[in-house]
Amino acid sequence: MPVVRDAIVEVPAPPTGLHWPQPPLGWAALSVDGAFMQEDGSAAAGMILRDHEGSVIFAAYRCIFNCNDALEAELHAIMQGMALALQHSALPIVVQSDSSTALGALTGDSLSRSAYGHLVLEIKRHLQDREFVPSKLKREQNRVAHRLALYSRTESTTAIWLGRSPPCIEELVPLDCNPIIME
Repeated sequence: MPVVRDAIVEVPAPPTGLHWPQPPLGWAALSVDGAFMQEDGSAAAGMILRDHEGSVIFAAYRCIFNCNDALEAELHAIMQGMALALQHSALPIVVQSDSSTALGALTGDSLSRSAYGHLVLEIKRHLQDREFVPSKLKREQNRVAHRLALYSRTESTTAIWLGRSPPCIEELVPLDCNPIIME
């Protein structure tokens, strides 16, 4: 909670390491998130590809129809994000997600024989075309992709922006890349 002292508001510093982790020079970072609402079955995927400086290569969200659960939404986000990354960048990609189970589809076979096998197969096909390295994030580090997915799910819309971010996240992207610590 902010503390007021002598008419100056002191905002506690956020825990270190909770901003978006930038990829190394010569790489791009694909941050993805899936959103699923059990009550009505609505689902969506949010994804943003940024270079090592945090510049947006693309930002996208997509409504997912006939989704069964949150894991399926996460897998859709990874698969669709990877497909877009292949189209819009020649750089190797760090795939960032807050779902370790979904990220496991990039390196393991645990989901290959599951109901999501078709999504895992598509993810594995993308791995043949480019270097993709999985990276587990905390939810607080994945705020932009999370907001994109939530926006798409609640608005039932699909869109992609090339070289810029959509209005629903434009104030969040610079904050995500340039964390401010107030003391």
